[in-house]
Amino acid sequence: MYMYELFLSTDVEGKKIHFIQTNHKVDNLEKWLGKLVKDNTITEDVANAVTFVW
Repeated sequence: MYMYELFLSTDVEGKKIHFIQTNHKVDNLEKWLGKLVKDNTITEDVANAVTFVW
């Protein structure tokens, strides 16, 4: 089980940062991203661009 955090920035200088964190532990990053897309929190393009970093 992992706790995920997602940082989105609309410009190079780091302004307009959007921070999303799971409110519960999920075992599948794809499942969590799918839920964010379904809830219209992020777009499918953003979800597809997310890479897992260990």
